[in-house]
Amino acid sequence: MAQEVQPVKGQIVNAKQEKLAFVSVTLNRAEDNSYVVDLTTDEEGNFNFEDVADGKYKVVITEFGYSQHEQLIEVVDGVVNMGTIQLLENKADQTVELKGVFIRKETSQYRNEIDKRVVEVGNDLVSAGTDAASVLNNIPSVNVDQQSGALSLRGNENVRVFVDGKPSTQSAADLLKQIPSNQIQRIEIITNPSAKYEADGKSGIINIILVKGQKKGYNVGLTTGYEQGRKSRFNSSINSNINVGDFNFFGNLNYSDRPAIQNGIMKNFDQEFDQEFQILNRGKNLSYKLGFDWFINDKNALTIYTNQWDGKWDSNINTNVIDADGTRKNINEIYSKNLGSDYSLNYKKDFGKDDHNIVLDAFYSENKPKDNRDYINTYPEDQFYTEYRDNNTKNTRINLDYTNQIIDGGKIEAGIQFRNENTNNGLTSTQEIDNNGTLINPNVSFEFDRKFYSAYTNYKHKFNKFGAQVGLRLENVQDNGTWVSPISSGAIKKDYTDLFPSAFLTYDLTEKSQLSFNYSRRIDRPGLFQLTPVPQFTTAMMTSQGNPDLNPEYTNSFELGYLKQLEKGSISGNVFYRRVTDNIVQGFEIDPEMDNRIIQYNMNYDKVDNFGVEASVNYKVSKWMSVFLAGDFTSSEMQNVSTESLTSTGSSTVGKITANVLSLRMNNNFNLTKNLTLQQFGFFRGRTKFLQGEMLEMWSMNLGLRYTFMEGKAALSARVNDVFNTMRARVNMNNPFDGEARFKWESQTFYLGFNYNFGGKVKTRAEVQQNQTQQGGGISAQ
Repeated sequence: MAQEVQPVKGQIVNAKQEKLAFVSVTLNRAEDNSYVVDLTTDEEGNFNFEDVADGKYKVVITEFGYSQHEQLIEVVDGVVNMGTIQLLENKADQTVELKGVFIRKETSQYRNEIDKRVVEVGNDLVSAGTDAASVLNNIPSVNVDQQSGALSLRGNENVRVFVDGKPSTQSAADLLKQIPSNQIQRIEIITNPSAKYEADGKSGIINIILVKGQKKGYNVGLTTGYEQGRKSRFNSSINSNINVGDFNFFGNLNYSDRPAIQNGIMKNFDQEFDQEFQILNRGKNLSYKLGFDWFINDKNALTIYTNQWDGKWDSNINTNVIDADGTRKNINEIYSKNLGSDYSLNYKKDFGKDDHNIVLDAFYSENKPKDNRDYINTYPEDQFYTEYRDNNTKNTRINLDYTNQIIDGGKIEAGIQFRNENTNNGLTSTQEIDNNGTLINPNVSFEFDRKFYSAYTNYKHKFNKFGAQVGLRLENVQDNGTWVSPISSGAIKKDYTDLFPSAFLTYDLTEKSQLSFNYSRRIDRPGLFQLTPVPQFTTAMMTSQGNPDLNPEYTNSFELGYLKQLEKGSISGNVFYRRVTDNIVQGFEIDPEMDNRIIQYNMNYDKVDNFGVEASVNYKVSKWMSVFLAGDFTSSEMQNVSTESLTSTGSSTVGKITANVLSLRMNNNFNLTKNLTLQQFGFFRGRTKFLQGEMLEMWSMNLGLRYTFMEGKAALSARVNDVFNTMRARVNMNNPFDGEARFKWESQTFYLGFNYNFGGKVKTRAEVQQNQTQQGGGISAQ
């Protein structure tokens, strides 16, 4: 029997020759120290990296209580046996980089780092063939609303979404629909960002890292899938790269066709009428990524790439209003197209020692969504009109970052940044409304420009069992905006400067356990859709629009964490507290033209307190089974302001609630055979209050199966989501009226997918010349 080839392997022990299990081992490229793959040692201290392309690599081994071990290796057509590696215990005066510890070994892999949690999702079976929204819903403390696509982290929607470390001009809901799940390599959850990161976002940052091939030679991966719910859905993609040493060219192409149906009913007990919703969404997305790495020499590297998005999202929304007079239909047809482009340039220069470099990063993105909306209403009156909406957004960002690991000292990070966000937002409507006896069209245009000038510095150091990172960020922001409508016009002009400190502390209780504390000050600046007077949606019963007078809100965030490694797993827990001032809240106003119609907007009001608890445990029950359990509880104070009709007294009331919610997730993996893997995912979310009432509990279970063959080059995947068809939204309402709502979407689906990977060696010009010389004694002149 042929032996199984494992190109890079070894065993890790301590000075007593005790075998060290669950030690973090990372494989990086030697030329630029870029990440390739990582794993943890087994119970015997062994590690095995499979399918490693020829080339030079740096192996980095990190474990609590021990000095970090780094070793350069070269893989050349065979096994690299590193043998037994002995880790040395830390000395009192030794500096050790504050690295992460794995939470799981199996897919998906979870690990904690000093300022983030990282989830490797590349082979997540229960998310195969879906989009980024479905992947994020499987991650602890993250939730994506199935109707609106709204993303929240720790119960709050003020979270920034990055792609490959860069912000997007698209809204989170639009962006997540356009990223296929198989293009996601890992997701970073940064709940308390350090001063190195931009200060925006009360809840932190979610960074989605996309796949970028780096294997040597040429490599191609093909994926296609079919999903069946009430509608049929399709997806396909191709990933490839060509690596010839000095250059690595990479790219991917993705297409998905994902129609979906939603149904719902909302009962208004006060006015004694019902609204029935029938929604058909037709989403088609085409995207691609092209780029290259140029490894100029051992100390200089350049990366350039572009992401292109072409999305089409049409909707048919039927709203039947049922009361004592019968059934009246309101139909809203939305035809939308979203074109987006990202362009990135990254240049890195290394100096004479490790972790001493300077990086220039330039990024430009543009998003051009357009949609036309036809309204055919029979309630409250017969009406037909069309709206034309434009929302062109441009984002420019330039960073210059410097890092220096001082020998026998700490690490210094410093940088400067310029950002510019520019938006033109407009609405043209054929609707006619009465303005003091004159019929006008409610056309609105809004132009908004926001510039950032930022600088930061961080300092990291390790003192025996103590680790520390402290930082300070300075940001100057300049806002300029104007809006014009037939009945009003105005301008926004602000110029303000803020300081944002951050601090991270760790203490190694034992070799296998760590205590951490961190703090950061954050800001939530009102975004376009919170500021613009252009209505974001209009129905027969509600209109939502922005408020140009909004001010930013500030958050002081504190977090305490604990991590302990077990013999066959680990336990982690976090407690967090947030104090928010100048809180941005939702306001509700009764339309003076119609008593049961609501106008929704945002305003600043007072301060709120939020806190929460998170815990997770993983355990490798046996060689064929591993278990991951996670739970989080958040308590968020919310406020809203309701104003009576302008034709009455004009008085207002302030509503305050405390929304407590418990979420549980279970992710189990079963290696049934060498080639057959089963994954089970369970989700439960308890009932919780929100500003208009209470949302009842929801739960579901998903199953995924994967069979690999052709020596691991090909795989078949099958998945059933919401096996028991229990996932639905149920709401009891008490504001602005007493009622209830029930919504159901295509949560129960079946997916079948196939992927195939192939590749080979690409000979460089020098190798070709060498072969010709060896075979023919030289190259003849022409």
